[in-house]
Amino acid sequence: MDWDQALKKSVEFIPHIEAYDHEIMEEIRGIAEGAGCLLEEILAINIRSELLFLLETQGNAIQISCTSIAATPDATKSQETLLAQNWDWYAQAGEHCIILSIKQTGKPDIIQVGEAGLIAKMGMNSAGIGMCTNALVCDNWRVSVPFHVILRGILNASTMTAAVGAVSKAVRASAGDFLIGHVDGMVLNIETAPETFNILVPELGTIAHTNHFLIDNPKIKDFIPSMWPDSIVRKHRASMLLASECKLIELSTIKKVLRDHFDYPHSICAHGDGIAPESQTGASVIINLSKRQFHVAKGHPCKHSYYCFDLTSNVNEISH
Repeated sequence: MDWDQALKKSVEFIPHIEAYDHEIMEEIRGIAEGAGCLLEEILAINIRSELLFLLETQGNAIQISCTSIAATPDATKSQETLLAQNWDWYAQAGEHCIILSIKQTGKPDIIQVGEAGLIAKMGMNSAGIGMCTNALVCDNWRVSVPFHVILRGILNASTMTAAVGAVSKAVRASAGDFLIGHVDGMVLNIETAPETFNILVPELGTIAHTNHFLIDNPKIKDFIPSMWPDSIVRKHRASMLLASECKLIELSTIKKVLRDHFDYPHSICAHGDGIAPESQTGASVIINLSKRQFHVAKGHPCKHSYYCFDLTSNVNEISH
């Protein structure tokens, strides 16, 4: 899809975003005005997941390889709730990522990381909700509520029920995986298609998800395993690493998983390959909901330290 097509198509999503949450649509308008951009341009950024497939773009024209993990108090050494993710996308996109702090009236404050212009990506909020996410690809995509708008709906939630409802009640345009955690120790994973969804819960206090559906649902045609079998390997590897440290998991354990190079370059810490050299880990995130801390490494976590943001005191520090 060329840029003019993308701009024209993006306008079709406006009424669906308005119906889901008119304040999110108003914020998109505000981003466009503040950045001196056309509304359609900011819309296209926020609907890029849908635009990649709506006009029958070939699935193998892009490469996605995110890995998300979580550990509940049952599996962690200090009884903490930890979520984490390596965000893998085009290498050039990593240069346009920002760490964004959002102060809201009537809704929780948010800290998140993502490409500039997006209304939501991986993050946590002041109500104790944290979220990581993985791209999924299946059939029946449509013009409706976009993936990134739903991400913001989750981060706007003040309760776990509201966070789950932000996904389950949405008339979804596309597929996506949402790993949602609560400060009090609950973690749920929702893998969605446009017209249905599956719920997964941690086993022995841990859970890992990559880019394919883990539950066999006859209503979903999953395109990922045949295109990117590395998703299967990364999921199994992450689950093995977490299980091996069960009840002893701490921040260093999570960093070890995110820096893992098994089956390099198709590893959890992704470095691209000859088929898709442009796809690699652009950011690595660890969310400690118990301590309200948000750790971010720019680029490959094997090469970079994590920068820590404390949501309770706004004190920033470097942690290695």
